[in-house]
Amino acid sequence: MFTDEKDNLQFYQSKYEYYQKFAYYVIICASLASISYFISDCQLFGRFARETLLPRTFILLPLALYIYIYPKINNYKIMVPVNYLIIHSIMWNTIWAIVYLPDKTHASEGFIIMHLMFFAIGFCAPIRYALIAHSLVIVNILVSHLFNHYQNLDIMLSLGIPCVIGICAAHYFMEEIYADHYITAKKLEFISGYDALTGIYNRNIMNEIIQEGKKQFIDEIGRTCAILLFDIDHFKQVNDTYGHMKGDIVLKSLVNAASSVLEPKDYLIRWGGEEFIMILPKCNEPEVAIERAERLRQLVERTDNGVCPVTISVGIAFYNGEDYQIIVDRADKALYMAKENGRNQVHIYQ
Repeated sequence: MFTDEKDNLQFYQSKYEYYQKFAYYVIICASLASISYFISDCQLFGRFARETLLPRTFILLPLALYIYIYPKINNYKIMVPVNYLIIHSIMWNTIWAIVYLPDKTHASEGFIIMHLMFFAIGFCAPIRYALIAHSLVIVNILVSHLFNHYQNLDIMLSLGIPCVIGICAAHYFMEEIYADHYITAKKLEFISGYDALTGIYNRNIMNEIIQEGKKQFIDEIGRTCAILLFDIDHFKQVNDTYGHMKGDIVLKSLVNAASSVLEPKDYLIRWGGEEFIMILPKCNEPEVAIERAERLRQLVERTDNGVCPVTISVGIAFYNGEDYQIIVDRADKALYMAKENGRNQVHIYQ
């Protein structure tokens, strides 16, 4: 689907997660419905069909195991084959029951229903998985014919093969349609999480790096970190003098400078207007934070942005597991002190 393997994995994982609950309930319903075929067995025997009771109810064992592991595993590479394994189990339990039936001519109708089951759970599967798993339906029929000796094997194949081809083709086109949905969702995710002008994170990223239902950072950032809040000194004068388009160029230049001093796990966020936040995970040493802030300040001061020379002021505060908003407020106060003391400098919140 995508040329990059990582993109492929993300796409199919997304597709699985989107349809997984649908597939889950299809498997439960299909398993329970297959047990109800015992009624038709009794009709064929004209009595209580004790011979097929075990084959019809045996599906409850793999179904119970499936229900147990479903909430514990969320990897499509594992769960999609498991989904197909359950449906194949239903088919083989049906084949097992057919062994005892006095009239096997109705097996073809049962196998057509199997195609519908494979079609339903294929929504969450990669097309190559669906092609392999569904093609095995024909293999199951041919293998079971060795001992069930279907009177209408030719009808089963003439009905079943077009079903496999048609359903796999349908899955191919549905995957293409879901790809459009996926790409659109990714674009919306980018728009909502990134600043359109500079391409860095906007403040919506806080929803992802703050623990759900809490106001503390996620474990990836750690229980301690430094927050650098900085903005361009006298940026309003830049806009008033050179215009907002030139002001945008200055902002982009600042972001390029800030990006050059980032380390792999740092976060750079446009907080609003000309104000930015840099998060330094697991940093609780003032000397390190000051050194990073000074390096940025000096870099911006000597960078030719193509419009006019600018400087920045930086406020630093340290997070130690509190409400992150308190730390941002402290960094803001430190930034205010840097402004009050003459701008173009770094100040730590005391």
